[in-house]
Amino acid sequence: MAIHLLQQLFPGLRTKRAVLVLGSGRSGTSVLTKCINFMGISLGTDNLLAPSKRINPKGYFENKDVIKIHKSLGSKIRYRPAFEGYYDSPKVKKDRAALTKYLSGKFKKETYLVIKDPRMNDYIELWQHVLDDVDVKPAEIILIRNPLDVVASNSRAWHRDKILALRQWQVRTLLSMRDTKGYPRLMVSYEDLFHKTLPTLRRVSEQLDLPWPKDEKELQAKIDGFIDPNLQKSDSGESLEDFKNEKDLEDDVKELYLLGMKAASDDDFFASEDFDKQINDLTDRYLKKYGSLYRDFNVKIDSKTVFVYGTNSDQIKQVNTLLIKQGVDMDDEKTKRIHNLQRAVTQKLNSESEVSDNYPDDYVYLELKEDLNNYVRHAAKTKSIWGIGDHLTSQTFAMLLTISEEMNLDTRNVVILDDQHLTIDETKKTELVAAYNRVLKRINKHPHLIILASTLNKPETEQQIAKFIEADNKPDQLLDYQHEVANEIDQL
Repeated sequence: MAIHLLQQLFPGLRTKRAVLVLGSGRSGTSVLTKCINFMGISLGTDNLLAPSKRINPKGYFENKDVIKIHKSLGSKIRYRPAFEGYYDSPKVKKDRAALTKYLSGKFKKETYLVIKDPRMNDYIELWQHVLDDVDVKPAEIILIRNPLDVVASNSRAWHRDKILALRQWQVRTLLSMRDTKGYPRLMVSYEDLFHKTLPTLRRVSEQLDLPWPKDEKELQAKIDGFIDPNLQKSDSGESLEDFKNEKDLEDDVKELYLLGMKAASDDDFFASEDFDKQINDLTDRYLKKYGSLYRDFNVKIDSKTVFVYGTNSDQIKQVNTLLIKQGVDMDDEKTKRIHNLQRAVTQKLNSESEVSDNYPDDYVYLELKEDLNNYVRHAAKTKSIWGIGDHLTSQTFAMLLTISEEMNLDTRNVVILDDQHLTIDETKKTELVAAYNRVLKRINKHPHLIILASTLNKPETEQQIAKFIEADNKPDQLLDYQHEVANEIDQL
């Protein structure tokens, strides 16, 4: 009590606090942010994202300067959760400096700020490090809402794919609960925010040591004038018991929501080791099942990408030359960066005693995958048609295909079947056939062309490549004329 009195008499003694509003988008984060602003905590700026008449007419209350920093981060860190230690990575050095400059400037004038942007969930650890650098204490509030309602709201507002919207809810909810451990934090349910608004805000103020207005009636009047029940169009009102019986939700999604609801009603449980263990277990299960979520799942890159696979470097160069004649900008051995990345992936894989078929989604390889993703994405965005040649025995091809699928790239795959080598070298025949089958199995659902090495110098091969590159991205059209060649492998 004496401390609070001294802080009132001498504002300079107050601990500066950044109130971070966390949780999946469409969970009530905009309403909570404005309500905290009603309590007397600054939004820090008038440079806010404009309201949307159809989606969010009351406003998002998101700072455009913060959004800009987050988008810049997202151009380098494209997976959620990010790789371990990303906040100290050289690739985010400029963005970390920008965030540091922004926060240090704001807190020269403000004691309290409330900040909200759904992307912040992806970078909680970075925010915590930067706030520590500028001597500001975070106060973290997590909103938890029924994932079915969040998905319905996303679908209504953004026409977002329901499966990806659910994955986004899941990963951002996991990150907000996992990465706030050890910091002042509070879990708030969507229901409490809208139906017990004033008591919920008082709880926020008391537990996170935030200012509380002298006139509660004035605060209540502001809340009543702001919250419009008619705007809660995706609120199903489903009970927890009904949620437990949902047949279309996986167990890990159910467990996460129920865990969050328990933490929202029981502060001691939220602060317990039991809670932390369950969240860590759910995060591990998520990563094992899905891998890190690629962030740009709504982006369409209008280009063609050609991957060439072979066992002989000279043959790969020969096909590259034919593709270059068709206008394909081919990365070759002179392009050091891509081959260094491929080599790094292969070396890491070779160091493992046992490599999983699902390694492209394995969190252990995420930093390397991030680097490959940024390379492929940059090439696809800056070149209308381009390609990479990869050695058939390299494991990198699976990661390249996974990345291209995440980006929804128009990918063409050319496999060079070294029929002469296979007939001459019986000792390596089994090994090579296994490598071919491994590649073909992975690219089976993608447009692909199989070329016999013995036909590389024939004019019809060049014509075949030209037709393959020019064709529309329809597997039936691209595969009709080369089924005979595919059967060669089965006959070996």
